[in-house]
Amino acid sequence: MIKKNIHLIIINILPVLLMFGITFYPYLLPNRNQLYQAGLAIPVLCVLEFIFITPIYFYFFKNRKNMGVGFINSKLFFIFLAVIIFCQYAGPVIMGMGENKELMWNRELLTDPIFLSTIFLMVFIVPIYEEIVFRGCLFDVLLQCFRGRIYLASIATSITFAFFHTQFTDIRALIILGAISSVLVCARIFSKGLLMPILLHISMNGIVMVVKMIISFN
Repeated sequence: MIKKNIHLIIINILPVLLMFGITFYPYLLPNRNQLYQAGLAIPVLCVLEFIFITPIYFYFFKNRKNMGVGFINSKLFFIFLAVIIFCQYAGPVIMGMGENKELMWNRELLTDPIFLSTIFLMVFIVPIYEEIVFRGCLFDVLLQCFRGRIYLASIATSITFAFFHTQFTDIRALIILGAISSVLVCARIFSKGLLMPILLHISMNGIVMVVKMIISFN
């Protein structure tokens, strides 16, 4: 089965490799510290990943089975969102993780165009191409490799998604990310498309940003 679909696997893996390549390319640059200190690294990477990965999706994957829009069930959407928010906020408490004060914001950031651009990209743009890559292309590749075993493909996808977020080094944070990814995989499977996981991802990131803002400024 894998040999028969090798060309499909290669096409699916290309966006994954492209995303990883763009994400980790700054580590090869001698001036990477200046980029991060200026706050430019993250927005530049987000824009590059979006403009390279999204056209590939529309050309190769938009009309492929379970890779299109799918359907939205409002009841399922809010159930999945509730589970994600539970993982996001109850997970750290259950696992005994302390509050990360390092990530608190100050009011001056609200007038910083680079900061505001980064927030916009993280909420509305990153979820689009991350869902295309992880719950779309990578999940499909792993389904092929695991001969249709959804649970194995889901676990492998979620582990990859968690470790891709290199800003998190605590294993407990990685477990929470893996759990959130599993919920997004379920949304992809039940909706037979990528729109629901994309909207869930956008909602999650938006809620996280709003909560962070409320906590930081009060």
